[in-house]
Amino acid sequence: MASDDDFLAWRGSLHRLTESREAARSWRRRRYAFAHRLGEALAGPTPDSAAIDGPVVYGIWLRMGLLYVGQTTEAQRRLRDLPVGESHHLANTFPPEIWHKVLVVAWPRLPEAAPLTDALGASLVGLALEHRLQERLQPLANSERRTSDGGWRAVAREASRSRGARAAKQVEVLSRAVERVWDQADGTGPLSPACRLVFPERLAV
Repeated sequence: MASDDDFLAWRGSLHRLTESREAARSWRRRRYAFAHRLGEALAGPTPDSAAIDGPVVYGIWLRMGLLYVGQTTEAQRRLRDLPVGESHHLANTFPPEIWHKVLVVAWPRLPEAAPLTDALGASLVGLALEHRLQERLQPLANSERRTSDGGWRAVAREASRSRGARAAKQVEVLSRAVERVWDQADGTGPLSPACRLVFPERLAV
């Protein structure tokens, strides 16, 4: 469990890293250079695969375990923005330099996807897959929501009436296929061509 001393040490390090105008400029440039490298690793082309675009579901882990599950229909924009944090909140609380791994599943590349995309549309399928993954895996950052009085409240996902929750049963077959790919995130075997696994800590040094 982190202590007050840990918090003060973290804050003190940030003060030292930004103690002058030049230091603050260097800090900003270093962080953005890292965020750009990570965004490129998540969404850009690699020697073995094309760029990731269109709909995806993705997971972010810390060393302690799964932190966040999300989805988007615009992978190029969202995956590049994730580590920058300007239009997505996660990096503001959990800096991407401490993310252990990120898994991206381009679910439309799975053979089970085409009938559902035609019937429901990619946006609704993505929301339903996100709901099922969050319900199954209970990632930390998705488990609570901020309250107006400065506190937190638990998310009762089983009682949700969101669009994704209402469509969840309709994507069961595709969801099982996504979960099989998702379970490859342990990194012990070959990865599906429908996914990409990135280790941000290795890019941060």
